[in-house]
Amino acid sequence: MRADRVLLGLHASGVTLALVAALVWPRPGQAALLVPLGGSDARAVIDWASREDARLLALDTSRGRIIARITDNASLLRALSAGILPVAARAPGCQSGAER
Repeated sequence: MRADRVLLGLHASGVTLALVAALVWPRPGQAALLVPLGGSDARAVIDWASREDARLLALDTSRGRIIARITDNASLLRALSAGILPVAARAPGCQSGAER
C-alpha cells in the first residue's frame, strides 16, 4: 500500500511540474522575462541576450526587469546554465506595434 502512495505522489508531482512548465516556459519567438538568479545581475542578462541574438523588448535595470524575445529552446537551456530564469511573458504589451 505504501509503494502505491509513493508512486501516486511521484506521478502527481510530475504532472504538476509539466503543467507549471507549460505555463511559464517560453516558446521560441515568444517574449520572456529574464530573471537573474544567484550572483547574476542585469548586466549578465544583457550580455547573454547579446550572445544569443535575443531582441530586447523592455529594459528596466532599476527594477531588474528585462524582457527579450527568445530565439530557440537551446538558448533557454543556455540561459538556465548562465543563472538566468526565463519566464513566459504573454501580455499584449510585449509586442511591438508592427506585430499587433
